[in-house]
Amino acid sequence: MSGYPPEMQESIRKVEATRARRIQESFPAMSLEERDELLKLFHPDYKDETFQAIRVGVSKGQRMPVELARVMEGRPHIGADFDLSAPDIETDVLVIGGGGAGASAAMLAQENGAQVVLVTKLRFGDANTMMAQGGIQAADRPEDSPAIHYLDVIGGGHFTNVPDLVEALVMDAPFVIKWV
Repeated sequence: MSGYPPEMQESIRKVEATRARRIQESFPAMSLEERDELLKLFHPDYKDETFQAIRVGVSKGQRMPVELARVMEGRPHIGADFDLSAPDIETDVLVIGGGGAGASAAMLAQENGAQVVLVTKLRFGDANTMMAQGGIQAADRPEDSPAIHYLDVIGGGHFTNVPDLVEALVMDAPFVIKWV
């Protein structure tokens, strides 16, 4: 625990001190009505004031989170002095996004001799891949298998998937995850 900052160590001690009591607790499942009421009270997707209709473009009239609507309606960040005849950087491959897919694409391109520039809106690695919380599509654990994963993917796709593509995904995914 010594690697954690002091405020985190205190939090860990509280969790450890209450673990035995919490393991014994059980909470009754909420009804669908109770869940819906709780979401309406606290979840931003249920609060009308967190959405607005966009006023321009192909999505005109569509309601979206206020922050996204501001970006969609905002002025471009490229100034009037933008000059394509004098680029700052030249590259063979431009990868946009620093998550798992972007990083993999950049590595493969570089390994194959391309000059690569990777750009990301945040820090490298701060991408949706990090938010997957174990939801990456691969049978990479002993209790899983490509066959089980295949059935999960087919069912999750409501049986509309292309079976050959699902087979390629489930057979290649463990190797790809290991490679990444």
